[in-house]
Amino acid sequence: MFDDSYTQVIEETINGFDVYIEPNPDQYRGGFVWSVSKEDAELDSELAFSINDAFIEMYRFTNTS
Repeated sequence: MFDDSYTQVIEETINGFDVYIEPNPDQYRGGFVWSVSKEDAELDSELAFSINDAFIEMYRFTNTS
């Protein structure tokens, strides 16, 4: 599990994909915005309620693409 109080940007490379997580700039909705890109092209991005949810969705995307 990841600590949701973490507020900095997370940038990682997973299976050749660049993944990015940041707190949602819309403070009323909350959560975290995540995206997956490869070779400067964004392939997917969504809003997750927690950092853990964002990592689960990113791993799911990077392991099936």
